[in-house]
Amino acid sequence: GNMGWLTFTFSLQKKFESLFGDKLEVVRTHQQQESFKFLSHFKRKMLIRNGKRNTTPQEVEFYHLRSNGFSSLCTRTIQIQADGINLNSAFCYILKVAFDKEDKTGIVYVWIGKKSKDEEGRLAEEIATTYFNPEKFSLQILNEGEEPENFFWVALGGPKLDYDKDADFMNYTRLFRCSNEKGYFI
Repeated sequence: GNMGWLTFTFSLQKKFESLFGDKLEVVRTHQQQESFKFLSHFKRKMLIRNGKRNTTPQEVEFYHLRSNGFSSLCTRTIQIQADGINLNSAFCYILKVAFDKEDKTGIVYVWIGKKSKDEEGRLAEEIATTYFNPEKFSLQILNEGEEPENFFWVALGGPKLDYDKDADFMNYTRLFRCSNEKGYFI
């Protein structure tokens, strides 16, 4: 958990301070609590993968495009479990299916839910071409209900038609996290 931060604080921070002097501002942030300033560096294309650094890519990777908050800057693409039940009509998803274990070729699907915003569909396509080499992975855009029987449903464990299609919860204000982790209630 803290090993990366400790390594930075006790070895790398001094090197950066000598290089940048007063221009350096060190701010520690927790995942899913990033500031607008931090997120703005990613231009809405922040991709969060499961696992540790330097792990080999999986044959099937499934990502959920999430826009939290009132600003379009609060957009993240987060790797989730590759299962069709995780689909939701209100969102867009990216599914990477490698054809070989070496992850050299394959196909990337961008699944656009019927109730998702058009802008999010375009952004999911942009993210897919940014993070998955178009020369190695062909790109296929899928609208909800037009999924092919081949790799798409096979990679997600077969057709799961009982995923959330209503997305009524998007019409209501929701509270996601209450914590006193820092000694006070937030």
